[in-house]
Amino acid sequence: MSEPSQPPRGWRAINVVATASVAIAVVGLVSGVEGTRATPRPPPASERRDPPETPPVTGSRSYRDMQARDWGPNGELPAAWFEGIRRAPDPSAPAAPTDAQREAALAQRALRRAYDGAPPTIPHAVDPRGAPACLACHETGVRVASLVAPMMSHARRDNCLQCHVVAGDPRPVAITPPAPETTFAGLRPSRGQRAWAGAPPTIPHATAMRERCESCHGPRGPQGLRTTHPWRAPCQQCHAPSAALDQRAPDPKGAP
Repeated sequence: MSEPSQPPRGWRAINVVATASVAIAVVGLVSGVEGTRATPRPPPASERRDPPETPPVTGSRSYRDMQARDWGPNGELPAAWFEGIRRAPDPSAPAAPTDAQREAALAQRALRRAYDGAPPTIPHAVDPRGAPACLACHETGVRVASLVAPMMSHARRDNCLQCHVVAGDPRPVAITPPAPETTFAGLRPSRGQRAWAGAPPTIPHATAMRERCESCHGPRGPQGLRTTHPWRAPCQQCHAPSAALDQRAPDPKGAP
């Protein structure tokens, strides 16, 4: 038998060099990948920037703190505001109007109307050249201390000056002439009728332009006209309108 052939001289050295080269390449690749995961070095001290200081958080001021604060020479004005708020009636308190309060409310109400049911006059100046901002206060009603802007008693109508006029002449130093004499006398407000003792009374006035009962009888209404149960609605579920006051044919079943 013939002996196996021997590899050429120097082949073993070539294998050793190739194996070492592959090993060095693998080690370099792994080192490069691991190097990208290293934590970056912090910048030098000359390039460092401190984070901005966070301003201190202060709590909101309470009403008691605002009342105790020294307001200076104009301190009487905010003090009067808080005093008016304390004296204002509680809207959620049960209302129990007396007859005297009712008569006083009706008398005050009549001062701004030509007759019962007439549109009330405007007790303050308005700009007739543009759309007045009546809805800002009177759409839902506003109470500020002892001042009350009543809510509209009817659905929204934007042309308020079509029915409501200014009580006094808005021109500077103008004198409002007295109202002309007239023999017309409107119906005096009365109380609603009851089918029996303890039954809900009927509405004692026309319901046209007075659909929103809470305008006068709600929590922001005059004390003499406020209802004892403002949380119950709708009102006409229990209080029936009057056919005579609404100028419609009476109910054939005999209802008022």
